[in-house]
Order: sequence, then structure tokens, then C-alpha cells
Amino acid sequence: MLVLIGVGFSLGNYLGGKFADRSVSGTLKGFLLLLMAIMLAIPLLAQSQAGAAISMIVWGAATFAVVPPLQMRVMRVAHEAPGLSSSVNIGAFNLGNALGAAAGGAVISGGLGYAFVPVMGGDYRRSGAAAGLVQRTSAAGRGLCQPVTRV
Repeated sequence: MLVLIGVGFSLGNYLGGKFADRSVSGTLKGFLLLLMAIMLAIPLLAQSQAGAAISMIVWGAATFAVVPPLQMRVMRVAHEAPGLSSSVNIGAFNLGNALGAAAGGAVISGGLGYAFVPVMGGDYRRSGAAAGLVQRTSAAGRGLCQPVTRV
């Protein structure tokens, strides 16, 4: 299964970069929706070996396909300090990994079981998507996402 996840990671990184060249926002929206869907479907698909294998490839691809467009967005906004912005962006990814692991552990120790962990992850993705919509709507037309040229 780990090899299949790795195949998905590689595929997702390739597709995310390719599609982000065409549309950063469209790539993010599409793969975040796919990620939500596959996380909610994993408990059903994982009941068979073939379903588990397919879900791990799709999950891996959707997970890593969002990285290139997110990195492109950061670099567009923070082009004056690309090294700093890139390192902060990767730090945020790692913080998300740590918080996700803690939340998954809480789900398991709370008695909901392993099968509920991806469902919880899908719920978090929905919350993140809603927050992204709110941020995007509130920033529209007010220049909140303009690059900083002087600190």
C-alpha cells in the first residue's frame, strides 16, 4: 500500500504542476474536491483490497496535486522574499501534518476507530474549503492579497 501511495504522490505532483500552469485556482478547487470525496469514500472502498489500492493511489494523487498550485500562489504574492515565503509555506504544511496526526489519534483513542479517521479528514477539508471561500470573498476588491514590497 505504501508503494501505491508513493505512486499517487508522484502522479499528483506531476498533475498538480501541469494543471496549475493552466489554472491555479481551478487546480486547487478540483483536487481539493477530489481529496474530500476520496477521504469520505475510503471507509467504503477499503473493504476490499482492490478498493483500498485504488483509494490509496487517488488519495496520494489528490494530496500532492494541491502542493504545486499552493506554492505558486505563495510565490506570486511574496515574490520579494521567495525563500522566506517558501519556507513558511512548507512549515504550514508540516503544521497541518502534525495537527492531522493529532486529530486522527484523538478519533482513534476516542473509540471511533480507524475507519472514521478519513471521514474526519474529509470534514476538516470541508471546513478548510469554507474558510478559503470566506477569505477569498472578504479579500476580493480590497487588495488584501497584494505583495509586500517593503517591511
